[in-house]
Amino acid sequence: MPRPRSPKGAQAPVKSALRVLEVLEHFAAIERPASVSDLAKALNYPQSSTSMLVRTMIEQGYLAEAEERKVVPTDRVAMLGRWLDTRLSDTRLHKLMRDLSQRTGETILLGIPSDCNAIYAEAIPATNPMRLHIARGTTRPIEASGVGLMLLSAMDDAEIARRVARAARLREEHQRVPLHAVMEEVEAIRRRGYSRSVDRIAPGAGIVCVLIPGTAPDNPVAIGIGGLSSLLLERTDELVALLRDRTAHHLGAPAGE
Repeated sequence: MPRPRSPKGAQAPVKSALRVLEVLEHFAAIERPASVSDLAKALNYPQSSTSMLVRTMIEQGYLAEAEERKVVPTDRVAMLGRWLDTRLSDTRLHKLMRDLSQRTGETILLGIPSDCNAIYAEAIPATNPMRLHIARGTTRPIEASGVGLMLLSAMDDAEIARRVARAARLREEHQRVPLHAVMEEVEAIRRRGYSRSVDRIAPGAGIVCVLIPGTAPDNPVAIGIGGLSSLLLERTDELVALLRDRTAHHLGAPAGE
């Protein structure tokens, strides 16, 4: 999995801590046990340090030994974040994503905010021949991406201004987006109840997304369908209707309204 780039001015990550997180992210992506050699190869780590890291994580209860000399995350990992937001561990939400994936064949994404970025906390890859690939853990600028603007639309104007100002301090000059431009887009999203972004981050690709119902202003969650720009432009109304219908079916309330 590619590592998200650190914003300008951010401190370099601590290598050992980063590797622990990358191991857990890798298991989240593959959803099966893996051997030490599997991990070393996938994450481009030295075999010896991977073995030491895995042994430490086993001793601390975050990994457990499985069959065929493989290891797998334990329930301790699953329990770590449940207190933060039960929506992200809600099986109904995962069923919703699987449902959308089966109905569209497109990339299904779950976005959450992290200061100046939006993070894809969950991602189901597309199955269509012409597909958009976005890995779990991918970040996008919160003030300059479809999912980021969707998340901002749930926040009050003062919080939006704070995040945009902080982003401006971290971005290169050509990447900065003025607050008035962000607010124009946010107001439009609030009026229509969904965000559509095409050709903004990756030429020829984009996303249509809505808010998960019950979203708290300080901790919103968005769900979206990512795909080719041509598809999104042609089928926006259909995809938004599908997002709302399946959200109501699985979660009991329409999304983005």
